[in-house]
Amino acid sequence: MEDDGGESSSFVVGIIENRAKEVGLAAFDLRSASLHLSQYIETSSSYQNTKTLLHFYDPIVIILPPNKLASNCSSAVTELVDRFYGSVRKVVLARGCFDDTKGAILIKNLAAKEPSALGLDTYYKQYYLCLAAAAATLKWILAKIQVLALNRSPRKLQALERHMNWNEAKAGI
Repeated sequence: MEDDGGESSSFVVGIIENRAKEVGLAAFDLRSASLHLSQYIETSSSYQNTKTLLHFYDPIVIILPPNKLASNCSSAVTELVDRFYGSVRKVVLARGCFDDTKGAILIKNLAAKEPSALGLDTYYKQYYLCLAAAAATLKWILAKIQVLALNRSPRKLQALERHMNWNEAKAGI
């Protein structure tokens, strides 16, 4: 993503999908240490929602699970990344790194002044894919780039229509 200063993107994006064409996406901005979460159902065979978000974030790294969902079925998201984002660094992490419970814990620990204000105890089962993508993305960032988001880091919430979001009151900001 180019901004007014001509600087290149600083986003690392993790993506995972399930067999029902539901996609979880986590985009971490290395400059601002902000995490953007989206979970949605792809309504078109062209995966237009995912293309739009990837175009918006213009990631420098895309993190994916291994590309096999079933014995002879390639992941549509992996195919999309290979086809349209071949020049972007692609990192494949074991499916076990995409752990929604670990993602919820990381977000609770890093994002809120008062962790219970996030409401993750109630909503994490509904948004398991974006939390799983967040877990893998944060794990890779902490291990490879050695960027650390600390408790009470600056945070900004952005709502995307029909995507998971937390309002400022719920997040305790």
